[in-house]
Amino acid sequence: MASGVSAGLFLACSSADPAPASAQPDANIGAGNDGAIAEAAAADANVGTVDAGADASCPPLANDTPHGLDCTGLYADVATKQLADGIREFTPAIPFWSDGADKTRWISLPPGTTIDVTDVNEWTFPVGTKLWKEFRVAGHRVETRLFEKLGANLWVHASYAWASDELSATRADGADITTVDGAAYHIPTPSECDKCHNGRKDRVLGFDAVSLGLPNAVGVTLAMLAQEGRLKPTPTTTSYAIGDDGTGKSAAALGWLNINCGVTCHNGNTTATAYPTGFRTKLDANLLDGGAPGPTWDTYKTGLGIGAVTPRWSGIPRIVAGQPDHSLLVQLISERGTDQMPPLSTYVVDEKDVQVVRA
Repeated sequence: MASGVSAGLFLACSSADPAPASAQPDANIGAGNDGAIAEAAAADANVGTVDAGADASCPPLANDTPHGLDCTGLYADVATKQLADGIREFTPAIPFWSDGADKTRWISLPPGTTIDVTDVNEWTFPVGTKLWKEFRVAGHRVETRLFEKLGANLWVHASYAWASDELSATRADGADITTVDGAAYHIPTPSECDKCHNGRKDRVLGFDAVSLGLPNAVGVTLAMLAQEGRLKPTPTTTSYAIGDDGTGKSAAALGWLNINCGVTCHNGNTTATAYPTGFRTKLDANLLDGGAPGPTWDTYKTGLGIGAVTPRWSGIPRIVAGQPDHSLLVQLISERGTDQMPPLSTYVVDEKDVQVVRA
């Protein structure tokens, strides 16, 4: 892979034992993929249109995303970066690795709506939900991504590249650009986005019970949503904690593996890219009561002493207790190139957190 900075997908897709290409789900919902959008729209009686506001320069678009970021509803004034009414910032407790890029995230929930949290691990968002994520490299805006729910089974998404003067951003799915400091930067294609977002039943990554309920979540938190009545049914707890196994090291490693590997790819959803491998690193919110992790947790149960099943690494242990240099997981997150993990969206090893996992 080329050197440089890559901000990656909305959440990086990580796979210590990746699925064969034939097992990966098709990119079935993506901005700029007209056939896929039309197919999804035909199957969904609740399809709406992108609400671009009253500005005549932003005409409503049926089942697609606007050409310019200024028409997505994020900013009241894109030049001054004044946010529109109802836009709320959030930062998950443990952010995923984006090659050191700075990120800001926002969500907009339609007034009077609630998020269905009947399954604490799989939230369902109301139609009209919008999320944005902005990436900055060397202090300059380079990309902002949009995800919007138009129908019960229809999400559309797009990536917008910022002009050098940061006064506008235009849809540029799949572009390779050079940042103002000369670094290479890849804006993902719709299919690349889908490879990670398909890991969640309702597509959203990083805005969930664990990400908003662990300590260090900032802005919109799980407790805040519950207090405002935006979650139905009302959750019995609004605070989670990853316990320690007595080493003083496991909680940080499990949290990193959850957000960088489990939320997107290594989980039990059949649409997740790494589902066929059987390796699961997504944390179950029901277990995060501060108690010590152990053999019943998926990361231990499917990783510790378990050989990989992908032909390329068949039989190599995913995790060997106390022996990081003999653990496939550590090997793959420590390199970049053909065998790197995450397989998409990153050109630079997360050296700090790799050491956390090694420990």
